[in-house]
This record gives sequence, C-alpha cells and structure tokens, in this order.
Amino acid sequence: MATSMQVGTPEAMRALAHPLRLRILTQLEADGHGRAADLARTLGEPPNSVSFHLRTLARAGLVVEAPELAHDRRDRVWRNAADTYDVPRGTPGSDAVTHVFLDWVRRMVDAPAEPEARTGRARLMQLALTAEQAGELLADVDALVERWSERALTGRRSDGGGTAQLYNVAVMAGPADLAPAVSAATGPASPPSPRAGRARRP
Repeated sequence: MATSMQVGTPEAMRALAHPLRLRILTQLEADGHGRAADLARTLGEPPNSVSFHLRTLARAGLVVEAPELAHDRRDRVWRNAADTYDVPRGTPGSDAVTHVFLDWVRRMVDAPAEPEARTGRARLMQLALTAEQAGELLADVDALVERWSERALTGRRSDGGGTAQLYNVAVMAGPADLAPAVSAATGPASPPSPRAGRARRP
C-alpha cells in the first residue's frame, strides 16, 4: 500500500466529501481490510449502502480490492489504497471536501457545550508571529496531531475502538489579513480545507 496518495480528480473530491465514505476509509485503516457486510455491521449502516459507497471509493481509486484475502471470486475484500490522502491546493473540485468540513467548523463554533462524554472544543485566537514562528507553530501542532493519530489508530486496532467515536480535528493558521484569491473565471476561491482524519491538504 502507498504511504500517501495525492488526490487530484473531481471524482475523488466528490468521494471524499461524503461523511460515510470517510468513516469507511477510517474503519478500513483500523481493520486493514474488510468486506461490505463487516463494515456495515461495524458502522451500523445498511450493507447495500456500504457496498454502494465502496464502489464509489473504488472508482475514485481510494480503495482497492484485496483478492488474496478473498475466499473465492465472488468474495470482495477491500482495503485502502493509501495510508493518507493529500489534496493539493487548487485541485479542481476540492471545494466539495472543503465545504463539508467548514460546515462542521461552523456547527462546532455555534454548538452549545457538550456533555463530558462528548467533549469538543473550538478555539479561535490571534497571535503576533513572524513567518518563521508561524511555520514552527504549524510544525509543532502537526507533529502533535500525527502522534495522536497513531495512538488512536493503535487503540482501534487493539480493541476495535471500544467506546471511541470519530472526532474531526481541524488545524489552520494563516495571516489574519489574508485576501481571497480571485479568478476571473470562477470568482473568489474556496478557503483552504482543514485536515480531518487521515485525509489532508498540505
């Protein structure tokens, strides 16, 4: 399996923009591989729905079949095509992914306080930084998120996730006076997409 895959087609962008497909990718990452029926049982979704979304992910090149793990030719076993999926800035169709997570950011900011069992936090702040300091801050935060990503993945693989639930984690930092990029053909560009799960934009 490739360690990282650069995702650059509109079809892949649309595939990544669906919440259930992201859950399927996350579950496949934890399990290593899976059948539609197994994933449906774990995710609590109808098997025909999971099969449909697996085929959509496959057409986009985000999952592949693992025939070496199948019992026979009718048995379809799937695995992720990569450990992470990187979306370069300016990729056509990337706004489909961006809007999903920006909608979640808005809901996080507006949501009332969660009970302790569903802890969530949105923190917005401004810091006076040089470009070098901003780069160092982002590198530090990225390393922290990577460490927790590996820890979470190890936990899911060792006990099936237990009481763990999926959390979105958004990491963004940039100049406060950043002006929107404007294209004569398309108008203002979409804002950068936050990193979520193992799908990310550099």
